[in-house]
Amino acid sequence: MRLRSLTLAVLAASLALAAPAAAEGQGTDLFAGYSFAQVGDVSRHGANAAVGFDLFGPIDLFVDASGHWGSREGVGRSDLTLMAGPGARFGKRGKTVVFVRALAGLVRDRASIEVLDVDINESSSGFGLLAGGGVDFPIARALAVRAQADYLLWDAGGDEVACLALGCPAPDGGWESSFRVSAGIVFRFGAAP
Repeated sequence: MRLRSLTLAVLAASLALAAPAAAEGQGTDLFAGYSFAQVGDVSRHGANAAVGFDLFGPIDLFVDASGHWGSREGVGRSDLTLMAGPGARFGKRGKTVVFVRALAGLVRDRASIEVLDVDINESSSGFGLLAGGGVDFPIARALAVRAQADYLLWDAGGDEVACLALGCPAPDGGWESSFRVSAGIVFRFGAAP
């Protein structure tokens, strides 16, 4: 319940900040770049891609996907995320643009170890929340460099909701979190009013 309240508060704050802003439409943007995530005591390197679509005024729809890989003490760890949700972009196209967003979606976490050329792995998929923002610095009217930071929270138990509905025992796990930073290139296209 507390997690839902926090999510709703972040979403409400984003919308409240965006409502009085008079930002011009940004068109559609496509971001791709390097990403670093710290999950527990494992540093993970990877990639992040995202698309931002104009909805109305500064309010946008974001779709974000990322993958990270790392290892510690012989155990390989990886994660894949696919998120979508609302956000707001402030600034003018071709100038510096600041954005905030609150996304929800799927997180798949995997741990593996290789023993005598046999790969033993365990993975879980669960619901996740991603909140953060960033800034785009213009290179040209249609190109920018982006730096962003996000906080990711996900249900590492994976099928806990399904088990509660079906009456089976809840899997081990719980909630995990990570901090993610990404940097890369943004390409803007489409009409901007």
